[in-house]
Amino acid sequence: MNAVAQVAATLIRGWREGRQQPLPTLELASEAEAYAVQHQVADALGWFASGPPAAWKLGGAPGGLISAAGVPARAVHPSGWQVPPGDAFGFGIEGELIVRLSRDLDQHTDLAMAYAAVDVWMPGIELCGTRWLQGDQAAPLLRLADQQLNRALVLGAPQTLREMPDWSRQQVTLRVAGEPQFVGVGSHPFGEPLSSLPWLARHAAALGSPLRAGDLVASGSWTGIYWASAGVQVEVEFAGLGRVALST
Repeated sequence: MNAVAQVAATLIRGWREGRQQPLPTLELASEAEAYAVQHQVADALGWFASGPPAAWKLGGAPGGLISAAGVPARAVHPSGWQVPPGDAFGFGIEGELIVRLSRDLDQHTDLAMAYAAVDVWMPGIELCGTRWLQGDQAAPLLRLADQQLNRALVLGAPQTLREMPDWSRQQVTLRVAGEPQFVGVGSHPFGEPLSSLPWLARHAAALGSPLRAGDLVASGSWTGIYWASAGVQVEVEFAGLGRVALST
């Protein structure tokens, strides 16, 4: 069994059994292999049986790899969602701005086209977790293969922006049980929250699942990842753009 097949089989078993899995003995050699694993896992679990992904997560930071994963429709929830018992192996919280596209985007997309294609902006939470038992020791390509740790997206109320904020001054606050755990200003790793959207348009087109009008894109974490405990209320607020909450 080659590395792609072994990693995919292990992750599929983890999803089906609802149990974390030991790290595989074989290493993935490239991002292409990690995305091949994503595809095999999604196919085996029927995530996109009725059509291509309509929601995506973006990740990465300067100097590292930009990453993406399609998000199943059943993993997208409104603000106030309660994570079902046993549904997560951990509660990794990332505060993000999530956009909905008003038009299709192809491999020729640039940053101006990306901004022009946004219909609405939403404060969002990405719930992260790993299917690996030793997740903190997993190589970056294994995390990428594991849907880049995506578990769910939680959406706040949509906002239409007539003018773009000064992103360098955009404040975000992450609260747990009402107490601030992170306060940042201009804390998106790339500065511009949509800076990786042209890359995603190229990536999705290369996969044969180009971005379409109506698609949702979680555009990267403003808060880093905060590991919350079970049984708490988590809230992320973007000043002037609204707030979003979930219960662990």
